[in-house]
Amino acid sequence: MTAEGPWEIPPLDDAPDIARATEPQPGITLADARNWPGFVLLIIGGLVAIAAAVIGAVGFPGTAFIFALVAIAASLTGIALVLVERRRPQPRTPEQPAPWQPTVPPGA
Repeated sequence: MTAEGPWEIPPLDDAPDIARATEPQPGITLADARNWPGFVLLIIGGLVAIAAAVIGAVGFPGTAFIFALVAIAASLTGIALVLVERRRPQPRTPEQPAPWQPTVPPGA
């Protein structure tokens, strides 16, 4: 058996090859660690917004306003970080092996 590209084992059945799917997989955004700072800021913004609502309901409107401003700032910063990281190019595609992963030619 000869191959033009990197050697690989052919599938034994007609099952789809999910390891090298071309379309985005569910949860890939959460799995990408580049997005985590933005998600953390979004969670912090949501928690501070809840705290602002509770503090405002208790009867401290000045403190609730400050908490609301912090929640808005954290949420907007989190959204901006996630959008910036999505626009950055991916470091490599699945077809390109990482530099530390050598490809073994067939028959070697």
